[in-house]
Amino acid sequence: MPNEPASIAVCLSTLHRPEGLARALRSVAAQRFPAPGPSLVAIVVNNDPEDDRPARAVAEVRERTGLRVELFAEPRRGVAPPRNRALAAALAAVGETGLIAFLDDDEEAPPQWLASLLLVKRRFGAEIVTGPVEPRFGSPPPPWIESGGFFARQRHPTGSRRPWAFTNNVLFEARLLSRLDRWFDERFARLSEDRHFFERLARSGAAIVWADEAVVVEDVPAARLDAAWIATRLRTVGRCVGPLRRDLDGAAVAWANCLCKGLAWLAIGGTAVAGGVLAGRATRVRGRSWIAYGIGLLEGVALGDRAGRPPDGGDAS
Repeated sequence: MPNEPASIAVCLSTLHRPEGLARALRSVAAQRFPAPGPSLVAIVVNNDPEDDRPARAVAEVRERTGLRVELFAEPRRGVAPPRNRALAAALAAVGETGLIAFLDDDEEAPPQWLASLLLVKRRFGAEIVTGPVEPRFGSPPPPWIESGGFFARQRHPTGSRRPWAFTNNVLFEARLLSRLDRWFDERFARLSEDRHFFERLARSGAAIVWADEAVVVEDVPAARLDAAWIATRLRTVGRCVGPLRRDLDGAAVAWANCLCKGLAWLAIGGTAVAGGVLAGRATRVRGRSWIAYGIGLLEGVALGDRAGRPPDGGDAS
């Protein structure tokens, strides 16, 4: 594949998921490219230095696959600190002429994942390329989960321009890091720091393009197949939108946007909950989720920087 970069760093931050980390790393090691392909390095940041299981997983993958893996520890908990540590290590590993990718420690990528992202990047001249994440259930989900599509992700035509991306499936030029005064913002303790990061890059002029064939798979644990978890997750997402909009658009625009949308989602959700008496559980849960999202939007714009945590103080990721 001509004009490919000399090297790609694939970043993974991990917390208490050694089995998932090992699977993700093995999938990175299994990436295939038309010759001559780029060199690969995996950057792993362990968010609990007291946990030695990631080191054992890294050693096992190194020995069995020969993948170059660099392991770091970041004691500050959250999503932004380990990802910022990973970015610094990735930039040191590949330089400004290289590429940086992100994959989560509960995901696996098929062998053509990076090659597909690279192909779309070259075809559309994009600095950032992102793709879909499909759920993988350990056991068949309840019928209301399937009929409600609660874990279905949006798909778009390949080449579509996107306003932002997320770290669950993305590839971008390392040189873009110099455009930002800060990378992942640590005010977002659990969610939206990646959307905030890539939306700022898009506003700096970087093109974000969708690669629909570059699919990765995310494991969905049974604990998430629960109406309360789904609602809490949507409320947390809403809480993170307010601070994001305040930072990017200013307080006045953020208040107008979140107030209008929050009240609208409360009304839409209430209607769905009422209609769900006849329509079934999926509709009721969807309505509760929309209400939770509306509440989160209002909380987020009101609380500002304090809002970027799950409302119960736990981790809804």
